[in-house]
Amino acid sequence: MFRLYILLATLITGTVPVRAQQHQKQIDTLLNSFVQARQFNGNVLVVEKNKVLFEKSYGFADREHSIPNKPQTRFRIASITKQFTAVLILQLVEKGRLDLNAPISRYLQYYPKPWGDSITLHQLLTHTSGLPEYTEKTGFLEQFSKQSYTHREFIEQFCADSLISKPGTAYKYSNTGYYILGAIIEAVTGKSYEEVLQANILNVAGMRHTGLENKEALIPNRARGYNFRDNAYFNADYIDMLSCIFSAGGIYSTTGDLWLWNKALFGNKLISSANRSKMMQAYMNQYGYGIGITKFTPPELNNEVRFAFHQGAINGFRSFMTYIINEDRLIILLCNNFDIDLNPINNAIFSILHNQPYKVAEMSN
Repeated sequence: MFRLYILLATLITGTVPVRAQQHQKQIDTLLNSFVQARQFNGNVLVVEKNKVLFEKSYGFADREHSIPNKPQTRFRIASITKQFTAVLILQLVEKGRLDLNAPISRYLQYYPKPWGDSITLHQLLTHTSGLPEYTEKTGFLEQFSKQSYTHREFIEQFCADSLISKPGTAYKYSNTGYYILGAIIEAVTGKSYEEVLQANILNVAGMRHTGLENKEALIPNRARGYNFRDNAYFNADYIDMLSCIFSAGGIYSTTGDLWLWNKALFGNKLISSANRSKMMQAYMNQYGYGIGITKFTPPELNNEVRFAFHQGAINGFRSFMTYIINEDRLIILLCNNFDIDLNPINNAIFSILHNQPYKVAEMSN
């Protein structure tokens, strides 16, 4: 019996580290294949049950000065910002200062009728407002996104001129709604979005390397954004992040800070568990409040997995954050090259964690 105990102890203590080491090696090999194929440049963090499984930086934060990416490098996280905006809205709901079923016009009196009276905050949060995507407007990326506006000026010019569907009847992913939500936060609190973000989320979660980007701020360890075409890198086009992206995608962060964010969100430090459940409910098109929600049973596995995830894409940058809720596993990918697809990397890391087949990148001709 004593020998049996020794054998069991050896198996229990030995299996997990060996498997973790195997996963680490597989993830690094995977990422190096994408780096060699020029399909990744950035930082990766994989966490299992609140412990770092894998963390590594690849490529350059600044190619002109040959400054490598490192864990402290700050990247634009683009639409992952929407999670933060949703939480700020829910915090104000908890304080009784906002009503999710109230229309825009209750909080932004300048917003034109009749849409201001018919679109609710819930519809803005779930991309069911019927508002079109302002970044798709003719000339926006080439011309208007490089100019500066007050948030009211921007909303009146780009976020209030038409509807593509009746509010509440259809899903259409739209930065427009989240820009309006940021303006509502400012109107209700009498403070800037940046101030509310800092006080109510960043300070609470201990996120010291995260903020809202603006063109005047000096941001230590900031990554430069790039495009890759014709087998060469180029600087990404300028965009006024504060004027034109704002609460829909204007935050920068690090992999480590996003881990802190995830812990604070799911640890009930920011909103109540009831409101987090509301945020994580899958509404139309499997979208919650600022986050995608889905669950499925992979053919190779016997158990269902539940995901909370979001991608981001903005001039020069891509981001992907996936939390496997029922397994307490977190995958964060931050990249300062716009012209790539992070889905294959994210999917392959998921496969590695579940001991399933995966594909490395292939070199293009």
